[in-house]
Amino acid sequence: MKLLTLFALLLLPSFSLLAQITPKGYSTYKCTYVYDYQPFHNDTTRAQEKFVLIFNDHFSKFLNYDYYLFGLSLERQFEKNSLNKNSDVTAILAIDQNEIVEPKSNNFSVMKDYQTKEATYIYNLGYIANCSFTENYGELEWVITNESKVIKGYNCILAKAEYGLYKVEAWFTPEIPVSDGPYLFAGLPGLILSLNNQENKHSFLIEEIQSDTTVMLTDNITGRAMLEPLSFKKAYRNMLKQRKLLELGYDIEKNNPLYPNEKLPMLENQSDDHIKELMLKYTFYNNLFFKLKNIE
Repeated sequence: MKLLTLFALLLLPSFSLLAQITPKGYSTYKCTYVYDYQPFHNDTTRAQEKFVLIFNDHFSKFLNYDYYLFGLSLERQFEKNSLNKNSDVTAILAIDQNEIVEPKSNNFSVMKDYQTKEATYIYNLGYIANCSFTENYGELEWVITNESKVIKGYNCILAKAEYGLYKVEAWFTPEIPVSDGPYLFAGLPGLILSLNNQENKHSFLIEEIQSDTTVMLTDNITGRAMLEPLSFKKAYRNMLKQRKLLELGYDIEKNNPLYPNEKLPMLENQSDDHIKELMLKYTFYNNLFFKLKNIE
């Protein structure tokens, strides 16, 4: 048996730490995207992840699909353990590692508020290191072109914008009149089905669109100590610090937020392949899809 990590607890709508989780209503649609990207400089190897966008008329969540399924499994286990009235907190939070295995996927997530046009990047280290930030997707200056094509049976129109150093191309469909899309991108008169930068270091392509009214969307971080979004520059500096520790061979997963000055243990496996695997999981690769320059 194993106790849930603090980050894993954030995936549970029914569990709250330090503040109340804010419900945002039930979903109306669920879409899956394939995220294909080139993580590292001087290395043409590409990584591929599956993400899910869940939204209603007011709010959306974009997260790694493996972690979405992981969260559902944790929720079921948590509810099962809670049914035993004699269980203490430790018993409730215990999970069977043979039944529920935490994914090794890149598990950042993004939540968007359609009224404020705020997109919040939620960093996957949770309480270990706050690198979350918020930006306004309404500031994107989209130029809608006359080019069109069909994607997954939907008529799409090409739009272009500059996002920091990136030149971005997005194909959106007015047939799904929701001003949203993958990752931090939104603001067009229809759902974005395909998006990439001109150099194609980052590419999102819709895989499936389905009606789904079963998911309760929640804001899991606003008002929570150690999780409230920072300015981008501060979040970015925190990210740089964690990447440096990882490069030096420290086990950043053992960081205890209650004792921030406690020295970290070293990784048992300090091979280049393992460190690169952790860089992917914790978004420490070179070609970050952010407005400011990449981590060097």
